[in-house]
Amino acid sequence: MDVNPETLSYYIERADISLDELRTSVKGIDLFLTGEKQPTFNQIYNIAKKLNIPTGLLLINKPIEIKSSRLEFRTLNSSHIDEVSEGLRDTIIEMESKQAFLREYIESTLDFIGSCSINDDILLVASKIRSKLQIDKEFQKNIQKNNILKFLKEKINSIGVFVFFNGIVGENTHRSLNLAEFRGFVLTDDKAPIIFINQKDETINGKVFTMIHELVHLFVGTDEILTEIDAGDYTFDPTEAFVNKVTAELLVPADIFYNAANEIKNNSNIISILSDKFKVSEFVIVRRLFDLKFIDHKSYNSKTQELTEKFKNFQKNKLKSSSSGGDYYNNLRFRIDRRFFSYVQNALQQNRISYTEAFRIIGVSFKGYKALSEAR
Repeated sequence: MDVNPETLSYYIERADISLDELRTSVKGIDLFLTGEKQPTFNQIYNIAKKLNIPTGLLLINKPIEIKSSRLEFRTLNSSHIDEVSEGLRDTIIEMESKQAFLREYIESTLDFIGSCSINDDILLVASKIRSKLQIDKEFQKNIQKNNILKFLKEKINSIGVFVFFNGIVGENTHRSLNLAEFRGFVLTDDKAPIIFINQKDETINGKVFTMIHELVHLFVGTDEILTEIDAGDYTFDPTEAFVNKVTAELLVPADIFYNAANEIKNNSNIISILSDKFKVSEFVIVRRLFDLKFIDHKSYNSKTQELTEKFKNFQKNKLKSSSSGGDYYNNLRFRIDRRFFSYVQNALQQNRISYTEAFRIIGVSFKGYKALSEAR
């Protein structure tokens, strides 16, 4: 994996340790700075430790001003985010470093990345994505609600996209990710695109929406951090408006939804019934009802406020009832992308990296690595 000499030089110049001091502890540092030689991942880790920066920063092509809480290296399309937490910053950097590793081992490129434009027809784009995933309009019909996230994750994996889940920063249980700040993000790349889902969202429906939303961004070819679930217009951001409409069409096709809603339009439980049928959140259903003129704007606003309070209470109650984070190993196997782990394992078997490097690239201990190996 390549380290840009300019990036390395940038962080050394701003570190508390001098280059002379670094020379005594890092063999070949001058060759790394000239680009004559590339450091191993273990050396990159040691350099980062000496410079007191996250390892992933050295694997990113352009330097990032780490003292700033603003992420200059990613375009935040989804909302008015100007300040980001260190937890979100470090999580993006972790995913960037995983992406940098994958790029070294993946030769082929993905033709669907950036293959769509926000000027394209929404129905045609939704159809194109369905075709790529090999699903039909009513794919939810024969899938149980508890299995839909796994089903879609595997479909997305199968087309070359890496999907990660986590509710904390790395393995640090004392650094929780904030759901109010973000639900997920996507790092676009034609070899190793990555979708990250914030596991602090306790709802399956919410995670499904986020995952499909970020997938659509890959087809459009834009990086993004999603802050809230809303199938709304986002008039301030045409890209986000387009992505939301395609996401809604993928999960709740307008023609099928219209017929289903029309049959029960006078039922007081219409929202929950349709949510169960399409296996999406009630937020998405309410927006769809508004878009297709089943409810007016006043009712839409009232329902979304009601659902927001309902969701907050659900999250609070879920937090109170969760005495632990569940089975660590089962959670680990779900949150670490299987294909990503396979690439790391292959590199290890080919003696291209050491066990120590493998643990650091994945972000687990030996026990975690063993659990992932046994799950294959």
